[in-house]
Amino acid sequence: MSAEVIDPNRRRRYTHDTLDFPRDSDHRAESHHRRGSLCDKHCAVNVHAELTETHSPTSSQHNTQITPRYMAARSSALCHHSSELICEGSITKTTITAENEVEANKLSNNYRFGFKKWKSHVTERPWEDRSEIVKELYSELNTIKTQAGSVLCFGNIIYVLLFGWWISLAYVFVGSVMFITIIGVPYGKLSWRLAGYFFWPFGKSIQKSGSHFRKHTRFSTCEAIPEVDEIKETTPLVRGNQNLQESQPSHRSHEVGYWCRVNTYLWLLLVYPFLVLVHGLACFISWVLVFTIPVCKMNARTVRIILLMPPEHVHVRKPKKTEVVSESGVILCCYHAFNSYYYKYAVDGINVFAVNLLPLVIVSLVLGYADGENRYASSTVKFAISLCSIIPLSYYIGMAIASISAQSNFAVGAVMNATFGSITELTFYITALIKGSREGNKCYDEIVKSALTGTLLGCVLFIPGVCMIIGGCKHQEQVFNSRSAGVSSTLLFISVGGAFAPTLFSKAYGNLVCQGCTNVSENGTGPFVCKDCHYDLSENNYSLFHSHIEPLVYTVSVLLPAAYLVGLIFTLKTHSHIYDIHVSDCPVIGHHHSPVVLWSRWRALIILIVATLLMSACADLATEHISPILTNSKVSQYFIGVTLLAMVPELPEIVNGIQFALHNNLSLSIEVGSCMAVQVCMLQIPVLVLFNVFYPVGFILIFSDLHLWASMFSVILMNYIFMDGKCDYFQGTALVVVYLILLAMYFFAPSPAGC
Repeated sequence: MSAEVIDPNRRRRYTHDTLDFPRDSDHRAESHHRRGSLCDKHCAVNVHAELTETHSPTSSQHNTQITPRYMAARSSALCHHSSELICEGSITKTTITAENEVEANKLSNNYRFGFKKWKSHVTERPWEDRSEIVKELYSELNTIKTQAGSVLCFGNIIYVLLFGWWISLAYVFVGSVMFITIIGVPYGKLSWRLAGYFFWPFGKSIQKSGSHFRKHTRFSTCEAIPEVDEIKETTPLVRGNQNLQESQPSHRSHEVGYWCRVNTYLWLLLVYPFLVLVHGLACFISWVLVFTIPVCKMNARTVRIILLMPPEHVHVRKPKKTEVVSESGVILCCYHAFNSYYYKYAVDGINVFAVNLLPLVIVSLVLGYADGENRYASSTVKFAISLCSIIPLSYYIGMAIASISAQSNFAVGAVMNATFGSITELTFYITALIKGSREGNKCYDEIVKSALTGTLLGCVLFIPGVCMIIGGCKHQEQVFNSRSAGVSSTLLFISVGGAFAPTLFSKAYGNLVCQGCTNVSENGTGPFVCKDCHYDLSENNYSLFHSHIEPLVYTVSVLLPAAYLVGLIFTLKTHSHIYDIHVSDCPVIGHHHSPVVLWSRWRALIILIVATLLMSACADLATEHISPILTNSKVSQYFIGVTLLAMVPELPEIVNGIQFALHNNLSLSIEVGSCMAVQVCMLQIPVLVLFNVFYPVGFILIFSDLHLWASMFSVILMNYIFMDGKCDYFQGTALVVVYLILLAMYFFAPSPAGC
């Protein structure tokens, strides 16, 4: 990835050398559309006129041709970092904007087949470019603002019910104790003031002594006002400075005297630990709820700053609307306890929900390996915790893969995505097959096949369908790159045909075996009714399995990864113009500094390895405690496999797809499911077959009829809907309804053989 020198007199763009981004995109567009129809040529000319910035040879400033379509595309690029221009369903150019070279590489990888689609940033975004809503999320709650609305709102009332009353009671109790000690009276007064504050802190402020105020004049609510002493007009400037200099030693003397008081140590030894527990509990609850993180910040600042200050320096007051106090004078000021935008909050580039779910991994490992006899938790609880712990680990693995791919060339990125893109599912499948082999239980084999089919159905039907519905509710009609989707559909047809070829072969040449057939009629002339009929595919049937089916399985397992590799070369190298990606930084002015990468390559690699090891441990615990669920379940084991075991690890992918759809970038939403479905058939199944060769676990690549016809019907339906390159919420609803119908079939299906 290299960035050209920014020159206002010429077009600015990021060029991606390894992915063959052409420097002369106009020539490529012309040659590409010369083979198309007249509409395609006309559309290419229009796109060229709308996206090209023309420059006057006699002027240092560039002039842009302004058209309605140009303004729409430009606005979309500014808001969503991507725009697609369409002519009769055929995409001619996809322009994505990036803040720096690393983000440009990551965005271009998102559009490439075979790469894991990721929404989060891999570099630190410049603070000045963040929206006011996002800046508010990271506020330290130490700024007094001109309140635009009333603080009496639903979220603040919920704060009183969840936190305010018992925190206030704690301070009333502490204040009473300090009054009893006599020497702690100053701290008792402080506790009672804080009791009133924490019962309803909104619109109030906690300030330290020495803070000075001045009337608010023409400053906005977000401007920082320098701390200025309020000096009368008749007071000489020199005298005011002398008074300020004389007050500083007095303030330092108070600080020295604070550590010489007996009541200070009484407060720190007797009361402070108790209040730390109170505020710590409030911090934990508010952080877990995510949307009440302002309450967490408020309690954390209280423990770190306010409770360690001299009581006479802490003042609780309600500032007037005409006053503005500098941040250095305000310790705490909160207006709202609830903010719905905190789902965007990130810690070191990691979404807050993934951070909150990470302790589940520790709980799962402790309960799983320390409580072997199920004294503290049942197997069902352990299975649920282990399965949920896979979600944050999948997020960390995806973030690590995206970080490494964004800082590497396309070859390294393709290898990382092909190797670790399916590590979550493969880890669970392999541990389940090993456990089933050790116990001699064929049910685990059927559960793995159900999970494979469930992942395929979810990626083909559910993920695109949900993205179409949610995106269609915000955008009336969405478009996507039908040609790139056609490549994914072709590979998906190949993969499904190859994965289910042994099954079709067994249906054609296998021996149908039934446990028993009876004649239900009294005279014996009626039809026979057979029970538990299946094809004899056991290893004892040497003539069919070893001579025909097993060689076919190995042949398919070699051809499918080869087809996947050819698809990668086709889309990433030789025919990358299918995506026609133009990575440009034109709309993002002023981002010429070096990017600050959140995770370096080595850090991402270490996190990837650690998360993979933890994933293996959690998958082992999940398979260890799944037996009671399989044996005592009132629903079919098919349903458990296609829902819980298949879709729970895919939750990060579903979230990414929904975010892309909300930003009117349905191409990536569709590719999220298509790439995952292709990896299931072309990588995961061959890996399981190869694992069975070196470590025999009895895995036979023969699926039930329900899996066979459900998968084929889903792929045909997906290809039919994606043909025109346009979609809306109705088509998404159709995909989701078909997915639910298939789930209903699995729910009422009888238990598979061996369960």
